Amino acid sequence: MSGAHPTLAFIGCGRITRALVQGLVGAGHPAHLLRGVSRSGAGALALSREFGITAVDGSADAVRGADIVVLAVHPHQTPEALAALSGLLGPEQTLLSLVASWRTEAVAAPLPGVPVVRAVPNVGVGVRAGATVFSAGPRTDASRLRAVEQLFAPLGETLTVAEELLETVSAVSGAGPALVAHFARSLAGAGVAQGLDERTAAVLAAHAVRSTGALLAQDAMTVDAVIDSVASPGGMTEAALRVLDADEVPAAARRAVDAAVRLSMGRLARA
Repeated sequence: MSGAHPTLAFIGCGRITRALVQGLVGAGHPAHLLRGVSRSGAGALALSREFGITAVDGSADAVRGADIVVLAVHPHQTPEALAALSGLLGPEQTLLSLVASWRTEAVAAPLPGVPVVRAVPNVGVGVRAGATVFSAGPRTDASRLRAVEQLFAPLGETLTVAEELLETVSAVSGAGPALVAHFARSLAGAGVAQGLDERTAAVLAAHAVRSTGALLAQDAMTVDAVIDSVASPGGMTEAALRVLDADEVPAAARRAVDAAVRLSMGRLARA
């Protein structure tokens, strides 16, 4: 890679690309080393205006001289995007695929000699409090994988798993912020039903989520430890937890993750 900061080309400039650009620029990655291209051009231009990255018109301009090419398109757009990249990349570059439901072998097939890494980041990378999970694909050695992990390290937690687990990772971590936000909205709604105004209830629910995440990020703090630090025997927290268990919230969470994984696996079978 060239210099302390690699040059990145983003193929696709949607929500997760925006989060990555926000996090990288916030962490000190020079904006002029980030390029973006999008189908209509609007997404890349928006990121250029907001963060100062370079918006280009086509894949060839985006990937020329890039150390890492980030493929961040929808699954149904992937064949077209890979066709546009075919013949443009060399073995000195890394293709980082963020595409859901596409295995690295399928991504690598039209790109002979190009190392491929698959990653599942979540939107928390935008505020440098996210998690990104990696899996090494074809032609990717340990040093290449480590370089990509180091790029994402300032954006939050980085982990590596076997590729067959990435659909579950997508459901738990990628979709996780939406699932947690859904619960926060329900928690705030319960407060409003008890008489709080909407803003106060929303702030309290948001900080409950934020503070819990901060506590769980500590190595010595487990989920049970957080619960025990709040729930006194016979107290109101314990009463509330009994209701959640009686209403099968844990089982609902399992069903939600299962539904997400089944959808992704179905797409994977068709890719």
